[in-house]
Amino acid sequence: MQLTPPDGLGFSFADYSNTLRAYKDAGYAVTSFVEFLKNPQPKHLVLRHDLDNSIEQALRVARLDADAGCSSSIFVRVHARGYNLMSLPSLSAITEMEELGHEIGLHLEGGIGSVLGGDEREWAQRQKNVFEAALGRSFTGFSLHEPARMGGLAFANALLESWSDTVRYHAYEERFTTPTLKYLSDSSGNWREGHFGLWVDKVPQLQVLTHPFWWFDKVPAENY
Repeated sequence: MQLTPPDGLGFSFADYSNTLRAYKDAGYAVTSFVEFLKNPQPKHLVLRHDLDNSIEQALRVARLDADAGCSSSIFVRVHARGYNLMSLPSLSAITEMEELGHEIGLHLEGGIGSVLGGDEREWAQRQKNVFEAALGRSFTGFSLHEPARMGGLAFANALLESWSDTVRYHAYEERFTTPTLKYLSDSSGNWREGHFGLWVDKVPQLQVLTHPFWWFDKVPAENY
């Protein structure tokens, strides 16, 4: 289903904040995965951010979420070139995100074993270990970075089963995606089924994935 966005539903921070408020005004709970699992509502948007490049950009989006009365799940990488999970700026940003009421999880990626040796399960465990060392705790959920390149749902399900002592979910489980929850994503800066602002009151429950890199104050060049 492709919907054509009207003016005012682009990738500016103003468009983003206005859209969150539109969902809230329509009676949706807009929360992290953890809050959804604890208390799902008949009208519910599960808000997810996969943090590919800039932790500063993610913090800006996290503040907008909180300003709109929303919480979100923010998934951070271990192997990102743009930020170091162990650095003081990254840890300070994560601390603020959590103080704002957001959930921090692991954005898991693959392909490194094909260059350096080792299988994907081993590298996944290493990423889990680094996350836990940096934050001093485990995580409740994870999302795959470029899931089609990591074995997709089968790989994520196998990891979830092996980590079930501390991890409760991964973002691509069938219970969080279409047709159970409508799944919308801004991957590559393109809403394949229309801007998420067009889906207010079109479906009762949905998961929305954004990548903070695509969002800006005045022009996209701010992020390049």
